[in-house]
Amino acid sequence: MTDLQIEKEFKASARAHANIAVAKYWGKRNSDLNLPLFDSVAFNVEGLYTETTAVWDDDDFRDELIINDWQVPSHVMGRVQRILDSIRKDVGWSKRCVLRSRNNFARSAGLASSASGCAAAALAAASAAGLELSESQLSMLARLGSGSAARSIPAGWTRWYAGSDPDGSDAFAQTIAPPDHWPLHVFVVQISATQKAVSSSEAMMRCEKSPFWQAYLHEASQAADYAQTAILQRDFSALTYAMHHNMMLLHALCMTCDPPVCYVEPKSLELVKRILRACQAVQACCTMDAGANVVVLCEGASYPFVKNDIIALGVPFIQTKIGTGAQRI
Repeated sequence: MTDLQIEKEFKASARAHANIAVAKYWGKRNSDLNLPLFDSVAFNVEGLYTETTAVWDDDDFRDELIINDWQVPSHVMGRVQRILDSIRKDVGWSKRCVLRSRNNFARSAGLASSASGCAAAALAAASAAGLELSESQLSMLARLGSGSAARSIPAGWTRWYAGSDPDGSDAFAQTIAPPDHWPLHVFVVQISATQKAVSSSEAMMRCEKSPFWQAYLHEASQAADYAQTAILQRDFSALTYAMHHNMMLLHALCMTCDPPVCYVEPKSLELVKRILRACQAVQACCTMDAGANVVVLCEGASYPFVKNDIIALGVPFIQTKIGTGAQRI
């Protein structure tokens, strides 16, 4: 077998989209396995993606991750290292892996770049290693790198089940409605492309010291059921309540943790206030993950009003739709 044939045999590429949570993942029952305290519900965003190529070989002694032509230092490769170590264990070899990734949107800015990145890495590396994994198995593999990556494997509207098994064998995501289930307009508004000062993982740990932590757990543990029902029934009023309530709970919690974390920027707040005002008259709602950027959903009749509000803010945005799942490319 030639060197070229060997490279082809252990090489694969994949694409995965960012996902935005309606009912958010915030809090872990096991940090090593990224097992959440409760279920979460999200949607994939068409047009925001990571493409990753994985190559396994015997040429060196350690794995490499290169993102947008920047080589990630080995001591901060923990996210993907767990994915690669799991694949090595399953296959039973000692090969190392080189991952080359490219995002088409800002990293670490509250737009789930770690979710799309780890999902693409998991699919590419597993495929290059010759593993034929089910969607739920891929979801659990991606979860090892980033919890929310579990939701970037299946398509459309997804639910990540917290599960109860200590080994995480029942903590995976699956589609609850396909991308075309509800033809909503999605606006991703880039308030900031700057890497956030406090990572989501760090903020989660800090939030456990908030005096409102137990109250948050009570409210958040019920959010996934409510969000899923709204999505399946295409009930925009219920979806609006679910998204806004869950978003406000998360950011209020972050602001009361120890030390406090504030992801909200002035223009984030301005846009959220615009959408809160608009949703009294039109079908529009918004959310923010752990970052300054805002994602807006609306139905077709509300589209021109929402778009004008966003344009008036004077910041970059993309208009897109509910996205597909991770796939080989």
